[in-house]
Amino acid sequence: MKDVLKMTWKEIEALPKDKTILFLTFAPIEEHSHHLPLGVDIFLGETWKNMAIDLIFKKNPDYHLLTMPAIPFAQGSIKGFPGCIHVSQRTVYRVTYEILKKIASWGLKNIVIIASHGDPKHLIAIEEACDKINKKHGLCAISPLGAFFSYDELGIDLDFPEKMQEMLSNYPNDYHAGWIETSAILAIDENMVKKDFRKLPDIKVEEKELIFPDKVSKKIAGFGHIGFPRLATKELGELINTNSAEYIYKATMAFVTRQDYKKYQHHSLHKIPFLRTNFMRNILSVFGLVVGMIIIYIWIIHKYQQLR
Repeated sequence: MKDVLKMTWKEIEALPKDKTILFLTFAPIEEHSHHLPLGVDIFLGETWKNMAIDLIFKKNPDYHLLTMPAIPFAQGSIKGFPGCIHVSQRTVYRVTYEILKKIASWGLKNIVIIASHGDPKHLIAIEEACDKINKKHGLCAISPLGAFFSYDELGIDLDFPEKMQEMLSNYPNDYHAGWIETSAILAIDENMVKKDFRKLPDIKVEEKELIFPDKVSKKIAGFGHIGFPRLATKELGELINTNSAEYIYKATMAFVTRQDYKKYQHHSLHKIPFLRTNFMRNILSVFGLVVGMIIIYIWIIHKYQQLR
């Protein structure tokens, strides 16, 4: 594994482009309740990425594996807490596209974005940028975690260990800083988790409530988590991190070999118009076009009547 920060342009130029994979984490600095640090999504993305790279190196040592510094912001809807760096969905799309455009100009054919932040609009914006760059430069970029976060709807089998499956069944909707993320961070570094996390209350939010950010913000006010952090364990975290890394490994190898990779390209909500980056722009464009046509029609009628 090589960090591009430590490489020269000549070393980039000399890489076998079809046998090189570049990984880039794209996740925010964001509040994660009383007990977890602001960098949770970045720490998880970087850990899963590095574990997946280790798997690739062990099983496919002929690949050149590159990393870049994480991009530390995202589209997000959590309100009322200091410490969040959230930007608009369009900003995520534009920044992702510009970065991909530059990397694609290096000639690299395999760019994998680790978007380790579960907000669908964040994931979809990055997927849209990948789609656009793939149309312009040929297939070269993928962001597989949208499919990961919506595996059930897409029918993707993540092959969860029995203990994880049991927890997901008994304590679902653990969306933010609950037992899933707390366990995963415990496995990375126990010192990053405040010792009193088991005293935090359960905060339950149903999936259908997530489309109402203000309602969610009221439910989590004063705390910042959604789910059951008290149930977290280091052992669960090790299972979660390993499972996540194995998924990234499978999705990456499917992409670089161009075999059965399409199921990893998009979140299950990718095709819903109002979740797309340009939805409001398209609506306003259509509205403007209709208004323009009406004005022209009125002007033509007016002129016609004058001529009569």
